[in-house]
Amino acid sequence: MFVPRAVRLKGVKEAQRPKLPKPLAKPQLSKHEANSKDALVEAMGETSTNSPAPQQDTASDAAAPNRGPRFTSKPVTPEYIAQLAAGIELIFTDYAHQEEERSQWLKDRYRMVDDKRNYIHLTAILEHANISKLKPEATQILLKQALHDHPSAILELSQNEYYVRRKPSTNPLPFVPHNSFEVVDDDGLSFWDQRTIYVEPHLRNMCPTPARVAQWLTEHGQLKSKWLPIQAVHTLWNSCAFVVLSGNVMNDGTWNKWREVGKPDDWKVMTKVEHTKRTAEYLALLEQENPRGMRKIMQDTSQQPPIARAAALPMAFEPLPEDASVKVEGKKKRKRRKPAKPSDQTGHDSGGTEDQVKQQEADMPDARMADAPNDALQEVVTASTSKKKRKRRKPGPHVETENASAAVEVDDAPTKKRRR
Repeated sequence: MFVPRAVRLKGVKEAQRPKLPKPLAKPQLSKHEANSKDALVEAMGETSTNSPAPQQDTASDAAAPNRGPRFTSKPVTPEYIAQLAAGIELIFTDYAHQEEERSQWLKDRYRMVDDKRNYIHLTAILEHANISKLKPEATQILLKQALHDHPSAILELSQNEYYVRRKPSTNPLPFVPHNSFEVVDDDGLSFWDQRTIYVEPHLRNMCPTPARVAQWLTEHGQLKSKWLPIQAVHTLWNSCAFVVLSGNVMNDGTWNKWREVGKPDDWKVMTKVEHTKRTAEYLALLEQENPRGMRKIMQDTSQQPPIARAAALPMAFEPLPEDASVKVEGKKKRKRRKPAKPSDQTGHDSGGTEDQVKQQEADMPDARMADAPNDALQEVVTASTSKKKRKRRKPGPHVETENASAAVEVDDAPTKKRRR
């Protein structure tokens, strides 16, 4: 308690403060123990007692998405099954049995099953181009499904359903002759060219797969019943192909009625004869414009299959009639002009030409000399032979510059002609 000095002089005493007890002496610690305790104290000071609440692991609770292949395959659709059925039927058509290359493929794979001939296993059909080019990749189960869902009037399966063949009763069809590739009409058109059409589908990548072309044309083309089944499909390019039908398409009435329908949509269709005519006209125009270039692109069609060769045209057909022919003049070669000669050279050249003219005049016989006596003629001949041209000596490279300058000065000075 604080007491002022004036009050303290009056006898009031300040209360004494209580004495604090002396702290006990701590035992001395070793250097190692002191360091360890200091480190423990520092660690406890840095540790926070207010830790946040534990977070729940939501990622582990959620279901992980299934990661599939990078390239997914196309699904099996009813349209795909129909394409398989159309591809199998193309392998066993009359055209395939009589065309050399296709018939050889069949003969190499014929098997006898249940004492019946000419069966082909489904594994061999999977390797055929009509089936192997389709996506997704076909299997034997899918082939069986295609044959069951789309039964064919010309095919039959074996008892175990792993072999397929052409029905003997339908081989060949009644309208197909045994030597169909040798039959021609009065205009020289072959049997199969009369039944071939040229198509450009609405999709540019359809023609490399013949089964797709045949299936789409059958389903959406509204073809005449006599034109079915489709006999063959030959790919020309990715966007166009030749299609062989069972019926004749050269009847203008039937053909025009079908084309008026306009099916399939967005398809360009014409007969093979019409396609050959247009191709001939186009090539004739190209040959007029560039004859040399046409020689380079001419191809030998003898090695091509019969379906790819040009159809026979009537004898009266002219690719470019005289009325409609376009006369295209060929390019004329431009003559290169020779560079103009300098003035000094032209002077020498003109002098040279004058000398040549004089020489020619001298060589020509003179009519006045014809009546001269022989002695005079002899003298003229000897005089002409004795005269020789004086050659001008050219200065050599060893001539000094001073002499050259002097020679120039002498030449510049006027000279007088010597009188004889």
